[in-house]
Amino acid sequence: MSRSHYCDVWKEWELRGVVFLSLALQIVLICLGSCRKYFPYTWIKVVTWLAYLLADSVAIYAIGMISNMIREIKAGKSLSNPFTELSTFWAPFLLLHLGGPDTISAYAIEDNELWLRHSLTLVNQAGLTVYVLVMAWTHPTLSFLAILILLLGFYKYGERVWVLRAASYKYFKDSFIESPLRRKDSGKIEAECKLKREEGYDVVPHHVIDVDNEEAITINVAIAEFCSKKLSFVKESEDQGYERIVGTLLSAKRLVNISQRLFADHLFSMEERDSYLLILRGKHCARDFKVIEIELGLIYDMFYSKAKAVYTRWGFICRLTIFFSICVVLVIFSFIDKRPYSKPDLFLTFLLLGAAIFIELYALAHVLLSDQIACWLIEKKQSTVFYFITRIRSLLERRRWSNSMGQYNLMSFQKNYFRWWSFLELLHVEEMAVKFLYQCQVDVTDDVKELIMSKIKEMEARDAQEDVLDRGIHALSTHGLLDGGLKESIEGLEFDESILVWHIATELCYYLDYGWPDTTKELERNNQSRVKKKCLMCLHLSRYMLYLQYMCPSMLPFRFGSIRFRDIYKEPSKHFDLPKFTQNRPACGRNRRERKPDISEEPEIAEDRVGSVLIKGCRVAGELWGVPRGWRWSAISEVWVEMLMYGANKCKARDHARYMRGGGELITHVWLLMAHYGLTDSFLKRRPPTAEIIVNPW
Repeated sequence: MSRSHYCDVWKEWELRGVVFLSLALQIVLICLGSCRKYFPYTWIKVVTWLAYLLADSVAIYAIGMISNMIREIKAGKSLSNPFTELSTFWAPFLLLHLGGPDTISAYAIEDNELWLRHSLTLVNQAGLTVYVLVMAWTHPTLSFLAILILLLGFYKYGERVWVLRAASYKYFKDSFIESPLRRKDSGKIEAECKLKREEGYDVVPHHVIDVDNEEAITINVAIAEFCSKKLSFVKESEDQGYERIVGTLLSAKRLVNISQRLFADHLFSMEERDSYLLILRGKHCARDFKVIEIELGLIYDMFYSKAKAVYTRWGFICRLTIFFSICVVLVIFSFIDKRPYSKPDLFLTFLLLGAAIFIELYALAHVLLSDQIACWLIEKKQSTVFYFITRIRSLLERRRWSNSMGQYNLMSFQKNYFRWWSFLELLHVEEMAVKFLYQCQVDVTDDVKELIMSKIKEMEARDAQEDVLDRGIHALSTHGLLDGGLKESIEGLEFDESILVWHIATELCYYLDYGWPDTTKELERNNQSRVKKKCLMCLHLSRYMLYLQYMCPSMLPFRFGSIRFRDIYKEPSKHFDLPKFTQNRPACGRNRRERKPDISEEPEIAEDRVGSVLIKGCRVAGELWGVPRGWRWSAISEVWVEMLMYGANKCKARDHARYMRGGGELITHVWLLMAHYGLTDSFLKRRPPTAEIIVNPW
């Protein structure tokens, strides 16, 4: 065989391989694109990230290969004509792949800012595909089918560009400038604006968002009226659960229209807070956390999927049109003469058509079983269809986030001696390896949620928005523990140092009480036998805050004198000897007399920041040990909840949205709950709504 023949064979199989890879990446994206919303697994993040990065590049490369092949044919270097015909037919499918699946439009929130780049890619690749079809117009039937697929691909890619643009920070923020509920004196303000314009001034009206309490009351009445209509085919035992589903969905749907503006960094009045609470405390509404889960799920779809385009009448019609169009193409292609084409090419063509139909069916099923459609059915009073959907997939019990929180335990860090450690140090990636080696996940239990809700409602009842800034002082004051070094461990330290000090103290108090569990499962068994629930909550919240500090640092306040992660994990035993510190601890048991451990011989620690934090943690543990057990763990749990609330309030809305793609974070749910109760910086404390007109000079 000649060298040119080998080149031709390589080009054929290379193109087939690249087209197949593009198709495989689309299947991965549509299947895993929504899974990362509620699964925190690392492998899902990595696979989705790789597929998202490769999908566009592979499709663009394949279109380029086809166009180069057409140029060579026109130059006289002819390949087999049947292969050219089918490969030309593949080009529009690659444009369809560039449009991406409905379940994922952006991997990270920053990808939304690249909408202009995608618009240029749309023009470029659509033009290149048109060039391929025009230059290779040989088989009339295939060419007309290719034009139909080209139009579908152009629409889907254009839709992706529009969704990315709508989710970008500037356009997302600007979309909420005008409030749907206008103020009563808006006519007067508009008249003044008009007068200034007539005088020749450049007028920029600043609209202030306001919500009438009567509107919120009307919403709750509507929820109650809808839920009171009992369905004839619903059993008496199921009626209460049905009411909870309806009330929770409608409450979340009403609140999400408000919470979107929180992510756009808008300010609200306390009067608006009262309106939110009227909705949140509806008669038929489920627990607050379930409403927040649905809200954040809807907001996630806005930032990371094509929800803004899909969940409209036009979007649904287009989905059906695309689906039936591809089915028509498949049927027509099945009747053309296939004898000139090779079996691999035919197999790949049918695979492209079948996969396109599967992707559209998957997208339609995803739409029909979504919370958005469920809310629409409730509002349109389509109770029969709604009940059927709840039978297929329970709306109240379905997963909307991971319902877990990451865990780091400072005491578990050890020096690693496995064979690859030196190699990792050489590449300077050992810190990244340690972060993934020592992290784990635990479920957010109902006890943790109830503890957080009780603290939020306590602050809201006292109208104590400023207590959020205390980050634990109020809890110590409530339990009479402001004397000694406990207050200094919070007020006298940076927030990151306070987290470390109290993390060490919490771990030591647990160790002194119950010994050191070897595994997480053993810890859970201890909880069932002798460890009080509050003690376990403290341990989980402590490790979660340490996890946030080093895995999601942007979610906590900016740290001016931050303690580096590598300073902590490198040989902590050299600085701190846990058994030595607790060698005089009392024996475990219910009837033992609690006494303070001997801390007169503090561990020998180098004079560095890590050593100082470890010593302070030991001292805090020693002071806490003198408090009765029940009182001690109650104080520790409230301190951690207040620290969590402080961190949630200080985290920017954009950062909350950024970490929703990895299964979601508990701190984001706490932040949105606090916002609904008026405990965040997004609310102006008792300031009446105002409006201003800025008159610019000529």
